[in-house]
Amino acid sequence: METKQEVVRVSDLSVDDFERKFLTKECPVVINSCLKDLSIANWNFEYLLSRVADNEVNVRGRTNCQEYKVGKNYTLRKTTFREYIQDLQKCSARGSSSYMAVQNIAKVFPQLSNECVLPAYIRKVHNGPFMWIAQKGHYEFCHFDPDEGMLMIIEGRKRVKLYKSSDLDELYPNPLGSKGKTIQSQVDCEKPDLEKYSRFRNATCFECVLNSGDALYIPAFWWHQVTSETISVSINVFFGDFGTNRYISRHLVGQSWPAFRYWILNIVEQNRQHKSFQRTLERLKACIENLLLKQFHEVATEEQLNFLVKMIMEYLQISELPKFSEGGKHPPPLKIRGLRWR
Repeated sequence: METKQEVVRVSDLSVDDFERKFLTKECPVVINSCLKDLSIANWNFEYLLSRVADNEVNVRGRTNCQEYKVGKNYTLRKTTFREYIQDLQKCSARGSSSYMAVQNIAKVFPQLSNECVLPAYIRKVHNGPFMWIAQKGHYEFCHFDPDEGMLMIIEGRKRVKLYKSSDLDELYPNPLGSKGKTIQSQVDCEKPDLEKYSRFRNATCFECVLNSGDALYIPAFWWHQVTSETISVSINVFFGDFGTNRYISRHLVGQSWPAFRYWILNIVEQNRQHKSFQRTLERLKACIENLLLKQFHEVATEEQLNFLVKMIMEYLQISELPKFSEGGKHPPPLKIRGLRWR
């Protein structure tokens, strides 16, 4: 089985120490009770039902199936926040296979937007914040995100397993071209098939339990798998370095580069079979520049863009890009396909 270590836990962490000791070193950390003075700490079930009970939410279904545990399939339905909570509290059959995941607070719960003050560690938001409400025992499939993440527990308790970004081969990512923004692992971290996924034995698992008021920093491109040990309310946000190019510069080198490369190539494969891909290749540098600007709010340098273009050409086994045949003021977007209602 994989080696296990406890995630570092700290209290009263300053923003400077967070950036110096954890963010720039890509090291996860649990920050104890750091939400207690923020208004989001009040967002328990009772309070949320008093404010947003009639709001429409998107709920995942079939989340108790094995296909979900390896990030391959789930259904979606719309319901009200009240009805979803009632399903959970009644332990109904529908509630036991449902998960209210990644609800954009500004869009889904606009009544709460003015109260949504985040910890000071988050200085440059890439996306979110999002709300997640899970039943007891919910297993969220192992995956990595291309952004720094902060997971904040409002009510309940969650157990998190993390694996380094450099453990790419050990976590068996789904094949290139898989849908969505994240990269999913084929391994069920609770019951791994070590005959089929033998390299998983070589991975190191960093584990922690998060209680109400705690926050977990999840470094970009680190694998993570989350299990809700109780019915829980949590918030997460995706963010990056403060500045115009620090985030990209940090992840194009070092231990996270292979995972960053896999993420970029997954998007390439998502687009490869579409008719617009020829036009994408004609203006590949501009397409990559726009993708990075949209996702990370940073401007890549000429050198970085050339480096990524060369990497993609080598992957596609082409020695030169097709000439731009005119037409269209803007290059076609290098789309992340399969994001589902976010």
